[in-house]
Amino acid sequence: MMLSDMLFPLLRRLPEAPPGQALAFALNLVRCRLWPDDDFDWLQGKRIRFELAELDRGVTIGFTGIRFRGETPPADVTFAASFADYWAIARRDADPDTLFFQRRLTIAGDTELGLQLKNLLDATDWAPLLALLPRSVRPSPA
Repeated sequence: MMLSDMLFPLLRRLPEAPPGQALAFALNLVRCRLWPDDDFDWLQGKRIRFELAELDRGVTIGFTGIRFRGETPPADVTFAASFADYWAIARRDADPDTLFFQRRLTIAGDTELGLQLKNLLDATDWAPLLALLPRSVRPSPA
């Protein structure tokens, strides 16, 4: 069973706050491993939205200067892509630049913030975050 098959029915019924809080919680757990040298001063007080194109829904998170937290829209910058494309980025099977130029990843809002975040996504090794997922849905090692 695909991860999207398990998540989509639930995500369609849930308000956006619980998945946003879960993403923020997960990022807080692995922040020091994912970005040990980044203090995120450039992100403080900004809201980022990640939308799933096939659901027309998403999550909004922010950074308080200390931690990530779930937020409510509007966002300063919005990324939109399919679940498969976000998953490909996390597995490092696709890079955000390629998806952007193929129009499979869209970025709207604060252009400078979007570019900075896109570069961060591209440079991030997502393995510590993926390790939090149950074994049955983790991508197999390359």
